[in-house]
Amino acid sequence: MKTLLNAAVAVGMSVAAAASVAEVDGVRPCADAVAMQHWVEQLNTLRAAGAPCAAAAVDALPLRWNTRLAESALAQAVDLARRDTISHEDSAHRSFKQRVQSVGYPLRSAAENLAVGQREFEGTLEDWLASTGHCAALMTPGYSDVGLACVERRGTRYQRFWVAHLGTPRR
Repeated sequence: MKTLLNAAVAVGMSVAAAASVAEVDGVRPCADAVAMQHWVEQLNTLRAAGAPCAAAAVDALPLRWNTRLAESALAQAVDLARRDTISHEDSAHRSFKQRVQSVGYPLRSAAENLAVGQREFEGTLEDWLASTGHCAALMTPGYSDVGLACVERRGTRYQRFWVAHLGTPRR
């Protein structure tokens, strides 16, 4: 089963650390630092080329890996896997905005893309691009930062849980 969920809010962990979290409660990372860096490169290639959801050519900034967004993305992915669900609210009933602010990201604007069930990032990206809201979040020109996470928990309905946090910091 593949599912997507997207939310946009107007308003240190490295790539390696985000990918090297140990298995806890049967939840384990499904990507290493090399894969995550490749995913960021794929997103930047997409943003440079434009996507079907972008109404006109836009100057989308290249995304930079952000350790705080990666930390919040990973925490949400683990929380979703433990609950075997998809939601923009975590088990403590915190919103996306609250979760991003709790890791110290100086939030001006941000978006969260969620997906569950896809085996590979390419399938996740295809599904996000096929969804107007998800695609718009990926292509928002002002977003400069990104944090990604993928975790798996075997024996659950969805098995894989994907989270992308995109943002623009306050200056």
